[in-house]
Amino acid sequence: MRHATPGLIRLSAPSRHRRPARSQRHAWREPYRTAHLLTRGLAALIVLGICVMLGVLFVADERDTTPRRLAAAEIDQLIASRAVDPEPLTEAEVFPSGSTAFGVQETGLTADCTVAVTGALRFTLQRYGCSQAVRAALTVPYADYRVTAGMLNLSDATGATAVGDQVRSLVESGDGGFAQMSGEATGAGTPVVWRTRGHYLMYCVITGPDGALVPADEPQLDQLTHDLLDVYLSETVLSRRV
Repeated sequence: MRHATPGLIRLSAPSRHRRPARSQRHAWREPYRTAHLLTRGLAALIVLGICVMLGVLFVADERDTTPRRLAAAEIDQLIASRAVDPEPLTEAEVFPSGSTAFGVQETGLTADCTVAVTGALRFTLQRYGCSQAVRAALTVPYADYRVTAGMLNLSDATGATAVGDQVRSLVESGDGGFAQMSGEATGAGTPVVWRTRGHYLMYCVITGPDGALVPADEPQLDQLTHDLLDVYLSETVLSRRV
């Protein structure tokens, strides 16, 4: 009966039936590995792209040193009072030498604002806390004018506006006004123009050669006051402070 042992060879037959199962699992794993590798590669590319983009943005931000131009309302807020704008004015800041817009002949800075004005305007400046008067004697390239220009540093915008409101009545009545660079009072009829912005009051007194009276209807007066007060002192000087 032991000669029947060759029949045990049939027990190995099931092993032949398991081989297709192994080949099927192998065939299923290959696409999975490929997709997995592709997914990891794609993720790596995405991360690399993000890093490159952030690097470009960082470099561009570092290179962009151009200051943002502030709106007029933002500038007004930043110079609304000495509390938010405490840095004192300087002669070089307001009337630098070598200016191409105006010929700067003489400058002066004083903490005694009363030397820049006459009459009752002196008491007005003291009342509203004027701390500085920066003045200059100027010439203009397009007319034979002699100009005394100045910037007064008041405590706040409310005070500057109040002083500006009183200037007109004082000048018209002859009870006060702005002095020339020499300290002399301006004669009757002398063109005097002023502006306020923030806690500053800007002004100019205009005469002809040797202090001669300039007719108030000369067309170049409008250009001068616009260039000096509106463009230079208001826009250039005060905008540069902030």
